[in-house]
Amino acid sequence: MSFINKINLAITSSLLLFALATPASAANLTVTNVTLPSGTPFNLTISGGTLGSTPRTVTTPYAGQIVLQTNELGAIGTWCVDDLHTIYLNSHYTYTTGLLNTDSMGSTIASSHALGSQQIHDVMALATYGNQLLATTASGINRNMLSGEIQAAIWSVIYGATVTASGADVSGVSALTFNNGVQALKNLAPSLPTGPAVALFNLAADGTILAQSLIGSSTQLAQLVPTPNALALMSVVLIAGATLRKRHHG
Repeated sequence: MSFINKINLAITSSLLLFALATPASAANLTVTNVTLPSGTPFNLTISGGTLGSTPRTVTTPYAGQIVLQTNELGAIGTWCVDDLHTIYLNSHYTYTTGLLNTDSMGSTIASSHALGSQQIHDVMALATYGNQLLATTASGINRNMLSGEIQAAIWSVIYGATVTASGADVSGVSALTFNNGVQALKNLAPSLPTGPAVALFNLAADGTILAQSLIGSSTQLAQLVPTPNALALMSVVLIAGATLRKRHHG
């Protein structure tokens, strides 16, 4: 093998390793407002799973679709990934797009629990499905139930936990109906497509998680993040380039 050929292969190998080791490029979104148009009519308790012996309580209506108003893409329907951090309504943030790989329970993404491929699929699928359903559901108890159930199902999948609603009936609907709806969504998630779902992170310069990590779903949003398939294609191109150079110089 010639000296030049060795250099070409070394460069290509380095590029390949870089492509596989580097996270997908990200885009920043300037959030000018945060709203919760619809949310659970019941108080929720999240228990078990990676939460261990410390259950989380979410009071009505603070579990549901979170709408971000952004300068870049307008309104984006999103869902909370982790309930351990906070996002404030009527506030401004800078969020960065990325891939969903962890539960964001730690102080950084790297220190959080890794999610399995089925968990990632189900969370992305529920986010996409939830946005689709809410787009055609009028305001009222049905929308509040649906919004809360989707969010509860996402938390249940992420934490491997049980999410239980409690409280008196609301507009003739019981907490048991809510709980059954959450379970039905979890059962349905594996058969749903993930759609254009993308994770959103609010991070400090050192990687510290500042506000809740979110999962959004829209075609415009997905176009900002290269998919794992795109990165794999990049790797194939690099390998093919190395092979051609080897044949040319060999």
